[in-house]
Amino acid sequence: MMSRIRDWLANTPIDDPVDRRNAGFMQLLLVFEGLRIPLTKLYLFGLHWSYLHEHFYARARIGASAALAIDVGTDLAMTLSAWVGFYLIRRGRFPPAVAQFVATMLASGAVAYAAFGYHATDGNLTLMMILALSGLMLGRKALWITYAAEALILIMSVDPLKASGAGEPVGVLLAIYDLLPMRALTSYLLIALIVDRSIYALRESLLESDRRRQQLAREIAERERTHEQLLHAQKMDAVGKLASGVAHDVNNVFDIILGFSTERDRLPGEDEPMDGNTRAVADALEGIELAARRGTAVCRKLLNFSRNDVTLTEEFDAVAALEELRPLARQSLPSHCQLRVLLPSGPRIIRFDRSQFELAIINLVTNARDAMPDGGSCTITLEAAEDILAISVQDTGMGMAESIRAQVFEPFFTTKPAGHGTGLGLSVVYDLVVQAGGRIVVESVPGQGTTIRLMLPLVSAVSEMSGLRNVARAV
Repeated sequence: MMSRIRDWLANTPIDDPVDRRNAGFMQLLLVFEGLRIPLTKLYLFGLHWSYLHEHFYARARIGASAALAIDVGTDLAMTLSAWVGFYLIRRGRFPPAVAQFVATMLASGAVAYAAFGYHATDGNLTLMMILALSGLMLGRKALWITYAAEALILIMSVDPLKASGAGEPVGVLLAIYDLLPMRALTSYLLIALIVDRSIYALRESLLESDRRRQQLAREIAERERTHEQLLHAQKMDAVGKLASGVAHDVNNVFDIILGFSTERDRLPGEDEPMDGNTRAVADALEGIELAARRGTAVCRKLLNFSRNDVTLTEEFDAVAALEELRPLARQSLPSHCQLRVLLPSGPRIIRFDRSQFELAIINLVTNARDAMPDGGSCTITLEAAEDILAISVQDTGMGMAESIRAQVFEPFFTTKPAGHGTGLGLSVVYDLVVQAGGRIVVESVPGQGTTIRLMLPLVSAVSEMSGLRNVARAV
């Protein structure tokens, strides 16, 4: 039975962990006060009415009838406040519950002390309880506000009529000072100081423990991330070796096909007469040769990507590199996606690792492909302005929200379903560009597509841009 009650008291919708732990005790205290105050008053009224009237109400400054009304009214207010506080805690509103109970107790104490005086009341323990309660449950600020209110209550309890006979103003002030409950004021001050220091030490310990917990969580997350990166690197290494072997074997097959396709040279030339069948065979062999050369280019790129070469920075023409990369970029897109490449007429020289440059472009094209599941257009544009070369990869896909755009370069961040992406593509591109002294700009509008622009330092502009030539076509 007791365990059920304890579990029920602990089951409160309170977010703050400290308040949630204090909620059980606070509920018991409020229930106790909500029962103790009215039961005590009923006991005194029933069995000790004459003593209560003679030693308490009759000595009040405002008369017995008014004193009785104030006593009953304050007890009723404190009882209702206790049950209201209990209800608020059950609703998850812990600070308002404690604050309204403390405020009601202080207000009731102020009225009682003003009516009966300090020596005629027995509220020292109540004021001490309220002082400690406000500090432990609401914090240091509430503690000192409560102490200031209690000091004001004690000052209000002084009877100015007893000090009026001193005559001069200075004498009146000295008489009031003598009447002040200095022992209570200093005792409450010491209690407030002790509680304040205890709260400070507990809060600092809690904050330090929370900081250590967060640091430990970050270290664990970083270790798990590093472990995942290591596993992924091992997987990519195995995939690279497998792709290298497959590409090498397939490249040998394409070499054989190219060898056979060159047999068309034995056919009559363009200026010699040929019948329809011979012309069809010649065209077919030419198409076979073009397809085989395209397959050979793809295999060569795969072999380059799978090599574990050391970073080799060199100066090369980005225009020519994109021209050579166009077949592999085309292969990265499905048939329902178009590839458009807009390049300037002259060379644009950059300093970069050639294989890493190609890897970055293919990663961007692959991301464009994934953003257009229903088809669309991927446009690669190269523009030069002063000493900066801008390479843009634009898609007409679904775009992305600002919250996603802010995280696209984080390792392992992906919006793709499990098994369809590692979240490393754009992270790799970002690292490569930054290492080359460049930067990346991402522009995206949900529903309108995304443009990722690589800004690389230009080594030299050999010739002025005479315009863009559109080499885009659906292949």
